[in-house]
Amino acid sequence: MKISYNDVEKVLGRNQYIDLLNIKLKNKKQKILITGANGSIGTALCKKFDKDKVSYLATDIEGDMEYMDITDFNQVKTILNKFQPNIIINIAGAKHAPKGEHETWETLSINTIGTKNLIDCMPLNCKIILTSTCKSCNPEIVYGASKLIAERMVLNNGGSIARFFNVVESSGNVFEIWNSLSLDSPIKVAPTCQRHFISLGEAIGLIIYTMNYPNKSRFIVNSGHSRSMIDVANDLYPNREKIIIEPRRGDRFSERFLSTSESIKKYHLNNSVIELNNIHDN
Repeated sequence: MKISYNDVEKVLGRNQYIDLLNIKLKNKKQKILITGANGSIGTALCKKFDKDKVSYLATDIEGDMEYMDITDFNQVKTILNKFQPNIIINIAGAKHAPKGEHETWETLSINTIGTKNLIDCMPLNCKIILTSTCKSCNPEIVYGASKLIAERMVLNNGGSIARFFNVVESSGNVFEIWNSLSLDSPIKVAPTCQRHFISLGEAIGLIIYTMNYPNKSRFIVNSGHSRSMIDVANDLYPNREKIIIEPRRGDRFSERFLSTSESIKKYHLNNSVIELNNIHDN
């Protein structure tokens, strides 16, 4: 069962940013290539582009689209040479933190080596935008570390970062699990976990804002504040029984808003988007 708009805002603990939900791509003449287009974020981005009549090439290893495995250098080179994109939006990723602790090489191959393949094969005057994660801030796990390295490579090659917090409506998250249970079933909650959240619409808006920005940089959505998972569970399901569990291997107790090497550079789009500084950029 899909989480409703009102329930999304219960999770966020705030209203969604309308400016981000309604943002438009400024330059529709760009040749855009999307990786990982069959996932929840890629699918939503393609729908947004279709609605706004933006031309793009959707690629993935699943679904009805151009097949491209970003870990395969020769395959990446063939498709990028043929399509000649002006901009690459790299959404492809191994994003599940607990799984990454067990499947370390696969996580590194997709998130880090796959990003390097795109950088090495992209045409001149092409810009790459990487969708990243808050788990890259002071990373404790393989997933976060693999994304931090990918971020540095993209920035070093003139690209930009759209870094997400936990996206409420993305596939495989706890809300999907809770919603799949019958209404009288108890739900399992790790109350010690603190999380920052953004909506799917805000994630898509952040990608487009990053595309519109002329210079390389890194951006996040101004999530407001972190939330305890027990508070989120009680807001969504005040009358349901809660079973208290411990975090899984790979689950951080608390998510960082910024890394210890970062600071806020500037607020954009009515304070909904934050541009970041990092002491290692210079």
